[in-house]
Amino acid sequence: MTSDSRISRRVFLARSAGLTLTLGAGSIWYPESARAARNPYTRGAWLAGDHHIHTRFSGDGLYNIEEQVAHAAKYGLGWCVITDHGGVHHDKIALNQAYPELVEARKKHPEILVFQGVEWNVPAAEHASVILPPTDNEAQLISDFEAHFDRNNISLHATPPDSEADAIAGIKYLQSLNPKPLFMANHPARNGVDSPHEMRGWADAGPDVVRGFEGAPGHQAATMTGRHRGDYDNDGGSDAFPGYPKESYRTWGGYDWYVTTIGGLWDSLLGEGRPWYITCDSDSHRHWDDRRLIDESTYETKGYATVLDKLAEKNIYQDFYPGEYSKTWVHAEQRSHHAVLEALRHGHMFTVLGGLVDRCELFAHTKSRSAPMGDTLKLERRGEEVIVNIRVRVPKGTNFGGIVPRLHHLDIIAGDILGLTSDRNLMTNPTTKLVAQLDIADAGRDGEYITFEHKFSNVQKSFYVRVRGTNTDVDAPRMDLPDAKPWEDLWFYSNPVMIEVV
Repeated sequence: MTSDSRISRRVFLARSAGLTLTLGAGSIWYPESARAARNPYTRGAWLAGDHHIHTRFSGDGLYNIEEQVAHAAKYGLGWCVITDHGGVHHDKIALNQAYPELVEARKKHPEILVFQGVEWNVPAAEHASVILPPTDNEAQLISDFEAHFDRNNISLHATPPDSEADAIAGIKYLQSLNPKPLFMANHPARNGVDSPHEMRGWADAGPDVVRGFEGAPGHQAATMTGRHRGDYDNDGGSDAFPGYPKESYRTWGGYDWYVTTIGGLWDSLLGEGRPWYITCDSDSHRHWDDRRLIDESTYETKGYATVLDKLAEKNIYQDFYPGEYSKTWVHAEQRSHHAVLEALRHGHMFTVLGGLVDRCELFAHTKSRSAPMGDTLKLERRGEEVIVNIRVRVPKGTNFGGIVPRLHHLDIIAGDILGLTSDRNLMTNPTTKLVAQLDIADAGRDGEYITFEHKFSNVQKSFYVRVRGTNTDVDAPRMDLPDAKPWEDLWFYSNPVMIEVV
């Protein structure tokens, strides 16, 4: 597609979106110094991280905690979360064996913020990262939570084990804690067992705790060893939500179908005005290029998997190291555990694969106010003009795949905020549209940043806006085939800015 044809398509999309959304789309404008001064990202710190990392204390993991933290630091992360699998024995293992290693890893690697967490086996559902703020009793809290609410550790459950009620009870427990932990659903589309009504129920039970799901799952190296990208190779079993179509069980450009479908499940949740955000991470167990075999049976006797003195004949694993391929970049008030956790809680972050960009500053403003990703811009009156600014930075060097990323285009996506729905399994938002597709050739420049502005005139309805970008020339992500090459198909997705008409 030539630059001229893309300009024509951009204008068409903008005009049609103005009619459909009644937002009144405008043209693309380049930043003026006065508008650039309203950038809410001028203070604070950008820190990349990963909230889904396994170690030998998961049973199917290979590395000790310090090794994984060292990997995370090596590949440019500023924060990480150790989330070994919950289970029958893990509540005691986490407290007595794993936690001392985590404390030592913090001391050895002060350059990275290390969180205590767990990958919760959510009753009647998939998995979720539960992230705790550092406290004197963080390990005891995780141990108690697992003992009472992990579906694989049912001895202390007060509700029917492996039931939706059990999951709600666990989330209410997390909501009761102070300071508040965080819950992010992991690989939600992989097996189709996280239904839309469960997600809404979780959010209602834990409004300060439940804040979204992985937009791009881990296991992104799976196709390099003969698997489906993200290890998404199922078609939905008897326990899957029947409303999910067959195509939802595959990744699309490395991301979940829930996220890549414009007007799909993510947009349905945003259309209710819910603070529902996306992340991406490694789900790192064993690096795809590491052929060492492990003995999982020692988890039962020693509390951890052990490395065998032999190698696999070929590469059989499916993971990148933490930070090597997937990053969730948060914009925190400062470099601290508390600030990073609150940035995650409030959606101040974007997700990226393969180092395509290392900054994405999306914000909306009027003449007097501005709001970044995750925040709400409240208009003083109906009919105001809203300017959306996008500033992205593409790294100059090679990524960890040995490739120099080249950003090809960005998409601006917007949808109406319609209010809470009575259909708890709703998974569409028909108002969500691709508003404009922006060719990098049309971008402005501000130092190292590529810049765009988009104008929504005469705003009459509350809406949200989000962006995505890619190094490919396709208009939308495509379903990943078994031979997908993860380093050649790169995307980034922002979280939304909400615009509220009072």
